[in-house]
Amino acid sequence: MSTVATLLRDLESTMRRDAGSDRADILSRLTDLFLATAIDLDEEQVGVFDVVIGRLSRAIELRARIELAERLAPVPNAPNGVVHQLALDEIAVARPVLLHSPRLSDQDLVAVAAAKGRDHMLAITERPHLGEPVTDFLILRGGRVVTQAVAANQTARFSRHGMGVLAMRAVQDDALQETLGLRRDIPAELAAQLMRAAKSSARKRLAEHLSPNLTGEIDEAVERGAEAVAAGGRMPGELGPISTALAEIHALDQAGGLDEAQVRAFAEAGRTEHAICALALLAQLSPPAAEQVILGSDREAVLLVARGLDWSWETTAALIALRKDFGKSDAAVERARDSFRNLARTTAQRVLGFLRMRDARP
Repeated sequence: MSTVATLLRDLESTMRRDAGSDRADILSRLTDLFLATAIDLDEEQVGVFDVVIGRLSRAIELRARIELAERLAPVPNAPNGVVHQLALDEIAVARPVLLHSPRLSDQDLVAVAAAKGRDHMLAITERPHLGEPVTDFLILRGGRVVTQAVAANQTARFSRHGMGVLAMRAVQDDALQETLGLRRDIPAELAAQLMRAAKSSARKRLAEHLSPNLTGEIDEAVERGAEAVAAGGRMPGELGPISTALAEIHALDQAGGLDEAQVRAFAEAGRTEHAICALALLAQLSPPAAEQVILGSDREAVLLVARGLDWSWETTAALIALRKDFGKSDAAVERARDSFRNLARTTAQRVLGFLRMRDARP
């Protein structure tokens, strides 16, 4: 540990001079030394690094803290205090350790989520093998987006109470129904509850597009679909047009003819199913997820996805026009265009990445 002693002396001198660049250099050297020797260090020796790295990391710029977090996140015996300090930093710093550090217990993750809020919660939802105390807290305090994200984490474990809350919320949330439908750990009684909720949602969606005098046909179609789902199939009545469109879109893609211009052409022609399937393929989403983007309750979703794909406003406007509830006034279109143009592409790409993660199947 003589090298550490030398670095400590350099640190004291640097702190007195208040030289930020020198501190970053010493931190980098000290981290290099720790990573090179970590496998042979006992907890007492790690504690020495903890004190020194912790002191330095409170006095360096954001970029250096992000690099420190990325380097220490996967290390099993990383300095414990430093890891906790980084986890409570701003999200760009905290994210690597929240996702990967084995130093953070379930109790630590709950404490971070409670102290920092939504951005940190969303990072935690991506962590593999979340325990029940964490998922219970995220469901209780995280809001709709966090709940959706943690429900999509296929390795997360849920308490009976937590799973019950998810099933209860899914009654009013079609997207959450779809997410929970992909899980393999739903208790039988809650699976039945989800099936009833799915039937209700399917009836509502069909009724919006069919004549009121077709109530009997709607009920029959829903029951046939539910039987197909129970047998491992899909709802034939609703997925027929989508299936046809999807086959045509795949053929178009194989021929090299699928691009943004084609999506815009589908949308301008009012070919909703083709636009949905084309967006799904180009954005790497499932058709149900793409349908939610274009026609779902979140009106900003299509703006975010189109911006994340670096598509033009004209294409985005054509997709917006497929909605029946967006508003056709010049003012509404102008507001949407302003929102689209003010979106940072990097932000939109992060949201698109999250949508892909949430949409991923095991």
